Amino acid sequence: MKILTLSIICLAAMGVSNANAAPRTPGAALDKADANHDGYVTRDELKVSRGAQFERLDRNHDGVVTLSEFPRLAKSNRPKARTLKTLITHADRDGDGQVTRAEFVDGQAPLFDRADRDHDERLSRDELTAVREQLKSLK
Repeated sequence: MKILTLSIICLAAMGVSNANAAPRTPGAALDKADANHDGYVTRDELKVSRGAQFERLDRNHDGVVTLSEFPRLAKSNRPKARTLKTLITHADRDGDGQVTRAEFVDGQAPLFDRADRDHDERLSRDELTAVREQLKSLK
């Protein structure tokens, strides 16, 4: 269950970076990662997408993401604040209270691994749909 929770949190990270953004649907980050629009998301495309997410989260552009970059959310207990706090806790592999680009971009991708049923290192539309439905049922 911890891996699934981490998966959901990582997918929600895109919504945290913009307080005015519309709520993301489960799996939206994976859909957006299909950079070449061929209907598949490869692990490399996911890493590129994570890199872009990291750039949005790293508001002061110091190469790490911390709660101090989101002062209002850091003091809040709203869902986006809880998501951000949990994201930082789980992505912070060395426990130093900050998430580096390497920790975020190159970290584990449990949702990708779970969705990749045929283990071909890319997610098809069917695999994306299946994992999205699985996540919706957890709400």
